[in-house]
Amino acid sequence: MKEFILYVFALLIVALMFTFIYNPAVGTNFQQTFIISVIFSFSIGFTNRILSNLLYPITKKYKSWLRILLFAPLLFAGCFLGILIGNFLCYLIFHFYPLTLPLITGLAIGGGIFSIILGSTFLLRTISSELKEETKIAKLQASIKVLQAQINPHFFFNSLASVQSLIHKNPRKAEEALAAISEVFRYSMRRGQKDFIELWEEIEFIKQFLYIEEMRLADRLKVIWNIDEEVIRCLIPPFLIQPIVENAIKYGIEKRKKGTVKIYIREEKNKLNISVSNTGKAEVYLVPEHSLENIKTRIEVIYGKKGTFEINTNGEVKVEISIPKQHNREER
Repeated sequence: MKEFILYVFALLIVALMFTFIYNPAVGTNFQQTFIISVIFSFSIGFTNRILSNLLYPITKKYKSWLRILLFAPLLFAGCFLGILIGNFLCYLIFHFYPLTLPLITGLAIGGGIFSIILGSTFLLRTISSELKEETKIAKLQASIKVLQAQINPHFFFNSLASVQSLIHKNPRKAEEALAAISEVFRYSMRRGQKDFIELWEEIEFIKQFLYIEEMRLADRLKVIWNIDEEVIRCLIPPFLIQPIVENAIKYGIEKRKKGTVKIYIREEKNKLNISVSNTGKAEVYLVPEHSLENIKTRIEVIYGKKGTFEINTNGEVKVEISIPKQHNREER
């Protein structure tokens, strides 16, 4: 909308310039001359804009020089067509043609050259912006893949450590835990290849992880779930919540006789709010290799200022995430 307003303002400036140039030469009424100039400015401007918008998607896949080469004759023809439309509109309003055929030809040549220069400049700026945006997206995707890759070994190392602690105490449970880890591994491989997954998929992943942890910790671990059913189909980055739950168990439960992990997920003002808390006062460090810092960085990379990540240690350790609510396109 802002770009459209600026475009209209530019056309009005051009019309005003034509008025001051044309009016003294013919000695006509200034107001009438300005209206005629506005008609021609808008006719040429919007004719070229419409033609450019029609051609732009078709030529987007071509190289820059070829796109400019294709746009040049289009803008020239658009200028000529716009003059004819403007001349006809003036006849409908004022009952005379302001431009004769020789003037139309001369103005079309001059205006066409101006349109080509101006249009090519804007096209080059657009192409430059496209390249910057594509580079930015590629860097973001690479960053997300690197950050995600750091999480996977961390999770599986701790899972295997959990099984190791069960081998001598309870071999049967250790065997069941290994089977569960196998399932989690297959799940992780599938979901890790996606940029976004539905929330319910992450929840199922967390439940598999908790199954393994509950085998090891038994009644020392209590988990409380509170999730709005309306948000389970929302899209989130994979491995967004599980490392936080893992962190809560490792630093908040293992060091104590027992403890509780609470997982709350709800919608508020078109935001998906995720909260994971654990009892006790645990020291939390946000160092680069730490899973919480990893998640914090991913949120910044994916959502920018629209996403937030906070850690509160008042009475309990609570990690709170707020991201834009995003639905699966297939549901729409």
